[in-house]
Amino acid sequence: MKRATRHLAALLISSAVLTSGAMAVAQAADVVVVQNGGITQEAHRKAMWEPAAKALGFTFEEDTSQSWTEGKAQVDAGAVTWDIVSLNMGEVQLAVDADVLTKLPADIVDRNDFLPGSVSDYCVGNTVFSTLIAYNTEKFGDAGPANFAEFWDTEKFPGKRAMFRSPRGNMEAAALALGTPQADVYKFLSTEEGRKAALDKIAELKDHVVWFDSGAQSTQLLTDGQVDLIYGWNGRIIAAIDAGAPFKINYKDGLLDVDCYAVLKGAPHVDNAIKFVSEISKAQYVKDLPKYVAYGSPNLKANESYDEATLARLTTSPENVKDQYTTDFAFWGQYGTTLSEAFDLMLASN
Repeated sequence: MKRATRHLAALLISSAVLTSGAMAVAQAADVVVVQNGGITQEAHRKAMWEPAAKALGFTFEEDTSQSWTEGKAQVDAGAVTWDIVSLNMGEVQLAVDADVLTKLPADIVDRNDFLPGSVSDYCVGNTVFSTLIAYNTEKFGDAGPANFAEFWDTEKFPGKRAMFRSPRGNMEAAALALGTPQADVYKFLSTEEGRKAALDKIAELKDHVVWFDSGAQSTQLLTDGQVDLIYGWNGRIIAAIDAGAPFKINYKDGLLDVDCYAVLKGAPHVDNAIKFVSEISKAQYVKDLPKYVAYGSPNLKANESYDEATLARLTTSPENVKDQYTTDFAFWGQYGTTLSEAFDLMLASN
């Protein structure tokens, strides 16, 4: 749910982020944890951080960031104030290649309890979400876009679309809009011709798009009625629906994804951070995440306690997951940087 290279400026202003005040905060707490703000951060605090800190006898401080590159600025300056950061599993290899993350103990969690691919040597999955289509029922009734070809059809479905200002998810959506079968999306995007075609397809739509930079902003766009359609994160869309926004989700071709917790290299409390990541990843905490936001956990043991009403709101329920597909994290590890640069150039061009 974060940009891979959007915060290039953060790499150049380490003196601004490494103030004496920030250093004091880092030293005052037992661990400093960073999330991407809004209802997701609030949900993690209530469901995971607070009870886990109590169990460990820890105090924690928290901060907000939209990109792991802000942590890279601290690592590069040799004055790290954060301990734990949340990033997308598809960004992990980029951060490892940049020498930003601490390698975690092999036994930090039992990988058998987690969704395949949601735990790596450097990051432990904390949230499962989907990027998917939703539409305004007051404008379209129950007959909103049935697929991405229709999401791109501005004559049949006029109105502004909200989309994340990133190639992540949008490249896959564009491939589907071009008629690529779901099973072949990453095969198509692994070719230079496919990537160019997908970027060109996004460029066709950009005059009809309101780009958002955070989950909180995407929710606000729906509750304020600024857009009629969205390709966004299920938890943020459901938050808007809960607040009264007249939107309906279409789970077909939803893109399943995972965010994870990692420990920065040179973190001021690295041992505490590893203990905290291990603790907050337990089912006894993550099972409560859906009480605060409509996201599930990669820890499969958490699902054992959910009733039908809870499952219906989760993108990973048997009914909702059947027409979705999973993000190829290796693809984004390989092409994330170059696609972010190409995406930015596409947006800047006329």
